[in-house]
Order: sequence, then structure tokens, then C-alpha cells
Amino acid sequence: MSTPQIRQTPQGVAATVTASVVYGMFPLYWAALASVSSMNVMLYRIVTAALVMALFMLATRRWGRFTRSVRAMRATPRVFWMAVAAAVLVTVDWVVYIHLVAIGRTSEASAANFLLPLINMLLALALLRERTTPLGVASMLIALAGAALYVADTGAFPGLAMLMTFSYSGYCLIKRFVPLDPFESLTFETGVLAPFAAVALAVQPRLGVPADAPWWTWALLAGCGVLTVVPLVLTSYGVKHATFLLLSFTQYITPTIQLVLGIAVLGERVPAHRFVSFSVIWVALAVYTFDLIRTARRRSSSDA
Repeated sequence: MSTPQIRQTPQGVAATVTASVVYGMFPLYWAALASVSSMNVMLYRIVTAALVMALFMLATRRWGRFTRSVRAMRATPRVFWMAVAAAVLVTVDWVVYIHLVAIGRTSEASAANFLLPLINMLLALALLRERTTPLGVASMLIALAGAALYVADTGAFPGLAMLMTFSYSGYCLIKRFVPLDPFESLTFETGVLAPFAAVALAVQPRLGVPADAPWWTWALLAGCGVLTVVPLVLTSYGVKHATFLLLSFTQYITPTIQLVLGIAVLGERVPAHRFVSFSVIWVALAVYTFDLIRTARRRSSSDA
């Protein structure tokens, strides 16, 4: 299968940045749902997101086009099963992340997410044949040094959190090859999983919600659909309108916000010396951002 050619646009850049910011705020929402098991929260995300997407597609009269796109995709089994695999991978990412937040290990999730961009950079260079400037290479090496410092400082590899990291990285990569627009893609992913999730909730007492849960727990579970749909649609758009290298670096925004929230709001403790490794990574992000702006200005000048 040939590697799709991507033309980066300002809208694609904005979508990837916005998605990273939204993902960074997620710990506050999942921490409020700590009384519900992480698996059940994931099931509610699937069911409510599928409902939101189905209503959206019907309201905007996109349903007919969506069904035609899926039929066309089924004519190529390899592509169809890649789309199914994307749905499974994003589900793994959801359940592991929610579980880590629920048991008070948001900082571990943040650490693994600091490694996610590095994995995606390697995929972009090795599999997607993307190219970068010498300054871009320098920023990657700086980021690698920061990640290595973090792992050395903690003295442990965040194994469970890395499962989340690899699953999301695979999800983003696969979506580059799935011939569906952002809305169709998310409708397909949630639609594939929704029947299984609905049955799994239906067989549990009180649909998997503890008997002493307050009313707002139900409201938060109902809101999972919109909360899930927004960043995933932005991600689906971004992976097809921005380079994978850019997507990789914007993903540093998410763990940075998660780290701040984990310390300032959720009360997690992080040793002060650990901020050395974080600072190195933030320097790498600043270098890459500078290089991105400089390259964009050069391109604009040459096109003028």
C-alpha cells in the first residue's frame, strides 16, 4: 500500500494543537468518574460517542454517503480490517488511560505520553518517508535526551502506560491509510464497537454504575460522547492535513497539561528534580516550533 501524500495546512496544524489541549484536560473529567470502573467508563464512551455520531450524521444528511464509503472500503478487505484495528487500538488507549487516572497514576500516564511523540517521529521518518530539516533533527535528539533522563530518573519503565502509548500511536498511523473523512471515520469506529459495549453494560446491575453514585455521575457518563468525539474528529482531520512529525511534536502539549493538572489539581507528588527532564523536552518543543515557523515563512516567501 502506497504512503499517502500529505499537504500540511494551517487548519491541520490548528486541529492537531487543539486536540492535544483537549486531551490534556481529560484527567479532570475521568477523576470525577473514579467511582465507576475504568472499563465501564470506556464502555460508556463508546456507546455515547456512537450515538452522538449517528445523530450528527443523520442531522447533516451524511448517512447515505457514509454507508456508501463503508461499502466501498469493504471491497478492499485489508483497508476494512485496518479501520477495525484502529477502533480496537483507540479502545485500548482509552481504558488504560482512564484506569491510570482512576488509581492516581496520572503522572505515569504523562510520562508515557512524553515518549509518544518520539515513537511517532520514528514512524514518520521510517514508514511515511517524511523529511525534516537539520534543526528538526536536533529538536528530536533533544527530546530523546529528555525522555531518557525521565526514565533514568524514575528508575522504572512505565510499562502499563506504554501500552496506552503504543496503541494510540498505532491508531494515528492506521488512520492515515483509511479512506474515510474525519466524521465517517469516527462513526465507523464507534459503530463497530458500540453493540459489544452496549451488551456489556446491559448485563450489569444499574448499567455498571454504583448504587450510591450521585445524579451527576450519570450526567458525566452521558457527556462522555461529546467529550470523546471532539478531539477524535480533530485528530482524524489533523492526521490527513498535517505531517506526522508535526502531529508528534504537538503531542507534547498533552502530557505537559496532564502533569500540571496532576500536581496542581489532583494532588499527585512529583519530585522537583524530575522537572529537569521535562524542561529538556520543552526546549525541544520550542526548537521544533521555531523551525516550523521558519520553514513556513520561507515557503510563503518562495510562493509569493
